[in-house]
Amino acid sequence: MPEEAADRGATGDGHGSAAYLRFPHLSGDRLCFAAEDDLWVAPLDTPGRAWRLTVDRTKVSHPRFSPDGRHIAYTTWRNLVPEIHLAPVDGGPARRLTYWGNADTQVCGWSPDGDILAVASHGEPFSYFTWAYSVPVDGCPGGKLPWGPVSHIAVEDFAGERLTLLLTGTPPHEPAAWKRYRGGATGRLWLHGQRILADLDGHLDSPMFVGGRIAFLSDHEGIGNLYSCLHDGSDLRRHTDHDTFYARHASSDGTRVVYQCAGDLWIVDDLSPESLPRRLDVRLGGPRAGRRTYQVPAAQHVDGISVDETGRAGAVVVRGSLYWLTHRDGPARTIADTPGVRVRLPEMLGSGGQVAYVTDAEGEDAVEIAYLPRASGEREPRRLASGELGRVLELVSDPKGERLAIASNDGRLLLLDATEESEGNSRTESGESGVTELIRSINGPVRDLAFSPDGAWLTWSHPGIGRTLRQIKMARIEGPGARTIVDVTNGRFEDENPVFTRDGRFLAFLSWRGFDPVYDVHTGDLSFPLGCRPYLVPLSSATPSPFALTPEGRPAAGGLDPVEDDAGDGTVTVEIEGLESRVTPFPVTASKYSALYPVAGGGLVWLRWPISGALGETFANPDDTSGRPTLEYFNITKAKKSELVEHLDWFALSGDGSRLVVVDEGDLRAVPSTEPGDGDSTVWIDLRRILHEVDPAAEWRQAYAEAGRLIRAYFWAPDMCGIDWDGILEQYRPLVERVASPDEFADLLREVLGELGTSHAYVTAARRNEGPPHYQRAQGLLGANFVRRDEGWLVRRILPGDSSDSKARSPLAGTGIREGAVLTHVDGRPVNSVAGPFPLLAGAGGTTVELTFTPAEGEGRSRRVAVVPLVDERPLRYQDWVAKRREVVRELSGGRCGYLHIPDMGGSGWAQFNRDLRMEVSRPALIVDVRGNAGGHISELVVEKLTRTILGWDLTRGAQPVSYASNAPRGPVVALADEMTSSDGDMITAAFKLLKLGPVVGQRTWGGVVGMTGRHRLGDGTVITVPMNAAWFDAYGWSVENQGVTPDLEILRTPLDWAEGRHAQLDDAVQLALDLLSLHPAATPPTYENTPTRTRPKLPPRTLS
Repeated sequence: MPEEAADRGATGDGHGSAAYLRFPHLSGDRLCFAAEDDLWVAPLDTPGRAWRLTVDRTKVSHPRFSPDGRHIAYTTWRNLVPEIHLAPVDGGPARRLTYWGNADTQVCGWSPDGDILAVASHGEPFSYFTWAYSVPVDGCPGGKLPWGPVSHIAVEDFAGERLTLLLTGTPPHEPAAWKRYRGGATGRLWLHGQRILADLDGHLDSPMFVGGRIAFLSDHEGIGNLYSCLHDGSDLRRHTDHDTFYARHASSDGTRVVYQCAGDLWIVDDLSPESLPRRLDVRLGGPRAGRRTYQVPAAQHVDGISVDETGRAGAVVVRGSLYWLTHRDGPARTIADTPGVRVRLPEMLGSGGQVAYVTDAEGEDAVEIAYLPRASGEREPRRLASGELGRVLELVSDPKGERLAIASNDGRLLLLDATEESEGNSRTESGESGVTELIRSINGPVRDLAFSPDGAWLTWSHPGIGRTLRQIKMARIEGPGARTIVDVTNGRFEDENPVFTRDGRFLAFLSWRGFDPVYDVHTGDLSFPLGCRPYLVPLSSATPSPFALTPEGRPAAGGLDPVEDDAGDGTVTVEIEGLESRVTPFPVTASKYSALYPVAGGGLVWLRWPISGALGETFANPDDTSGRPTLEYFNITKAKKSELVEHLDWFALSGDGSRLVVVDEGDLRAVPSTEPGDGDSTVWIDLRRILHEVDPAAEWRQAYAEAGRLIRAYFWAPDMCGIDWDGILEQYRPLVERVASPDEFADLLREVLGELGTSHAYVTAARRNEGPPHYQRAQGLLGANFVRRDEGWLVRRILPGDSSDSKARSPLAGTGIREGAVLTHVDGRPVNSVAGPFPLLAGAGGTTVELTFTPAEGEGRSRRVAVVPLVDERPLRYQDWVAKRREVVRELSGGRCGYLHIPDMGGSGWAQFNRDLRMEVSRPALIVDVRGNAGGHISELVVEKLTRTILGWDLTRGAQPVSYASNAPRGPVVALADEMTSSDGDMITAAFKLLKLGPVVGQRTWGGVVGMTGRHRLGDGTVITVPMNAAWFDAYGWSVENQGVTPDLEILRTPLDWAEGRHAQLDDAVQLALDLLSLHPAATPPTYENTPTRTRPKLPPRTLS
């Protein structure tokens, strides 16, 4: 391979720059690209340094030189969501051109007429409905092009003809973020309405016109490289030979192609077979501002707290470093603050002046024990069990601080000796680590570890069958029968959060074992929304339940008499026999509880969460719609509950149980643990005393290594599907030294996780310390379509919305403003005749604005109305889209087909499915549309509904017959799926075929069924997900992942179909349903003919003997 084409981008061998360069474009002798969250311009082939074109210090992408090379159009996130801006190359302020307010806007290039070509999902029901737009540079909002959803567009005048090149059917992830992706959304290329390269089995990206050919990126040979073909798809050529890193984000000036690869920029001078790529020598001017150190406010970065014995001070983790902070006054003292090392899970060791925590200083989790600051001098911390613990999830100390219990990600429950050795490192020298495995779970990690007050027992919640059942276990740690494990509960329910009361007489825990069903108001189903309650277990049969009736006749809620009853000294005696039978519920209402802790005086505190709908629109208590928990205290002696803090985020408990540190939206305060705090007893903790300085480069090194460990620990296949994961990490590691912003680091991690070749490996960038202010507000949206007319901007249509969806209501609804009115002013400012009202609504989302309208011709004077513009009008657009699809189905089927669309497999999808289920299944046939389904986890609930069969009917006089089973399809069911049917959408499509619910029409689905559970926040704030849960089917094996589900009837809706208004797929699904209906008629109720005879029979004559 020629040296020019080799993958050397990550080696730092002197070529190019130490920066991480992305999104290149070129014009003449100039090159534009993104680095350090700004745009730069550099000389293309002559020595010289690049200069900044923008100084926004915020995410930016896809710059494109204008045809004359004087301006650059680009996508920037300086306004919360991406919008299109235009900047002069030779200096001057940039101008914002779009006010679309959606997260999918992207510049694609320029048209021969001098308009900017872009894609956006503005005004669409789905994020993947990115339509192409032609955006003039005069500030006009731009025109929507008719080709339907596209991810890229290029336009060229060639041989006297204007050609349009479209890329459709691509996923939201670029090829490098899921390498060697082969699902249903690999992309389709269209030239002038005709598809080309239909048989190319690769993930397509960045199509462009270059020198009479079509160039594009593809990984059909296993690695992302640059290819080209003639306009008819013939003469396919490869122009680059990268065999390690993917070529990404290619663009062209019509003759040359530039692209990024491993942080470097490369150029292909022409598309001849002999041409070879060469790396560009690009050097940035000025300091690496994104890698300089900076301070952060501690209150916004608290990751953990451990309070000392008396509640007067605590160890506070701020962004991976540990500080000692007295609660009232005094300076903050640093315990552990090494750049590039992350500290987690602080835990005070009794009252001995030591704190334990988890550190990754040696590249794997270890426990470090530090000595609290003393006037007598500093002592070096002790590090224990490095590399022996796996990923530490919980760290708990016994009351004396001599032993630590550790829950590991691999299911092990470990005990670690935390005592000091009398002769320094004798234990290490003898080969003993002090780590003992108490038990190992094969069903996931143990959790909720808690020691008894005498330190002799340990209790925890142990995972059982499935993913929800858990049981309470406890083990004797010392004394006679040490290591004896006892089952407190039998594993029938979800039991969690066990704790010993401080007097040692009881074990309390939370359990989801309430079975008081609540009727569904729509479908008659029953569910258990109020299933959790705290429970109490007397550890000895001689200890009466504090909620039982006493011999003196005290009421059941009267509790124990503190004078007559021994208060207990914390010594625990466990009578194993009959333990499960002594479980008693607390006399509190069933709800949602968490964070159970024992406090001083034998009582308990917990968090009670408001019961709400999955969409956060309905609350069981209308007076509490915060969604935040309440901190409550329960006095066992009096069997009485009281409220300590109304709303908070979380809390920590002092060692003696007398004080709580409450974390509430960045504020910390210490309060009593048994009564509401007042002005005297509440101490506000000033976190400004902690001056934490961030070293971004060191943080990124740590976060990169931590991400690698997390993937290795949690990836679903123990053998990593054959991937040399350590080799992959080493391959990309040099690039960490080049990134200079959170977005660049996230981009790098996407490439690394993309090597897994697996779905659900996502990366979300951390919020940087610079860039747009945090208080920015969103674009205001009015839920209406406007059109430019001579007299101004006219309301063409107010979206009708849906009264059953609170988010699907136009701000103009109910104002008296009608279609045909002209919007003249926003907050008293005149609407520009070219740009329209949209610039005046910038930042108006969720706030009240005044709109002035001139009514439709002849309807009176101007009117002023006050409205609250929407932040997101997608729910409104979606309901309108569903209504229109339903109208099409009604028209095509003559009213014989019902229509249901399911947008996702979560709360909103379940709501949408049930919203019209009763109406739509009453028709002879049913279309179930899961196109664009974003996935989730409730597909099995939908399948349960759709597999219902009508076995009979319930007839009531004067009423319509009702089927048994109710709400069951009456006849054929046809499913619609496409390449955006994803995740749990893949699953329901597979279920349709496997259960023979009905034929599937459309396109092969996305192909991503290795799901994730939760998210992992790295030390710098970057969030990643790990593919943990792989789906396997009897009929498909593992093959749905990275393949998708092929429909029974493959129908493609082409750009020409969209342009000409043809409902391909939907038309075919309806026709198929009608054909099936003619072969298999729908179930119909019986008539009143042949009803049973219930008349009195004639009495026969008596028989005489």
